[in-house]
Amino acid sequence: MADGTFSPVGTGEKPGQGGALGPGSNTGQKGGALIDYFTAVLPESEVEDRGLSNLAHLVQTLFGTRDELIVSSIREKSWQFYSHSAVILDREGEMVGRIGLGGNGSTVCVSLSGAGCRWVKHWDRVARQMREMRGRLSRVDVAFDDYDGSCLNVHALRERAGNGDFAMGGRPPAHRFLSDEGHGTGCTLYVGGKGHKELCVYEKGKQLGLSESTWTRAEVRLYGKHVELPLDVLTKPLQYLLGSYTVLQEIIKGVCTRLKTVRKSVEATGEAMVRYLHRQIGPTLHLLRETFGHSWSDFAEARIVREGSPGRFRGIAKGEALHSMLREELCLSAA
Repeated sequence: MADGTFSPVGTGEKPGQGGALGPGSNTGQKGGALIDYFTAVLPESEVEDRGLSNLAHLVQTLFGTRDELIVSSIREKSWQFYSHSAVILDREGEMVGRIGLGGNGSTVCVSLSGAGCRWVKHWDRVARQMREMRGRLSRVDVAFDDYDGSCLNVHALRERAGNGDFAMGGRPPAHRFLSDEGHGTGCTLYVGGKGHKELCVYEKGKQLGLSESTWTRAEVRLYGKHVELPLDVLTKPLQYLLGSYTVLQEIIKGVCTRLKTVRKSVEATGEAMVRYLHRQIGPTLHLLRETFGHSWSDFAEARIVREGSPGRFRGIAKGEALHSMLREELCLSAA
């Protein structure tokens, strides 16, 4: 569009063409992209007519989950222009979403963070339920992970943004760049703006603590404030991501899956944790070993080790799934 905003029914068109088209072609790419944030607004009357006033039942019906997502009791706490709200927890006890009720055009708002979206297995079901309940999407984030940095480079994309390459038939969208100033914590490029269409490209591996990582993520945030987001974005996320900017159609290659992303997150986070232990805790453990000899591990079990997982793994994995993947990744890196 001429003003640089996002129109999901025009991403496959050249400027000046008419007709309502779907998202841009995925140019033959295999694999997909990830739904990494979801916010929907449902008519209160539809929720009631379908017998879904019980919020736990609503969440189960909408997302096809059972005990993966748990809804708290309704509180008299405002959220997003709603007078009442409830919190959505995952089965590991982490807050992964919210529900807003009371007012705002007699609607119910359901929102899931990226950590919540990982529990949704069938987005086609979500799209079908949304259609049946006459719901509308107010925000969807679509993400693509370039695990080895073979097609996404935040610095090269910054240069292209400066050259105006992200223009879609109108003036180039605004962009800004956040540098890590060489500290290895990761740089971030933003193209576009909140409330319309915003691209965020950042060095994901470095963000998780690996300064030498080339893992880069492209995330397109689509907002339904000024345009209607079609439900197809839930079932064809890669096509909508590529259709958001021509530049992405040109460069994105490869396969992105939820399982690969979780494994890559565990790998990077686990390695960063081990390096922290070596640097900060290593001398302490060495002293204990020298002091207690073979029984130093008994001392550590009795006085140091406690239940729980480091906060750095929050939203990635937990429990036996985390133990299994972390064991596998750390063994591979040690080989």
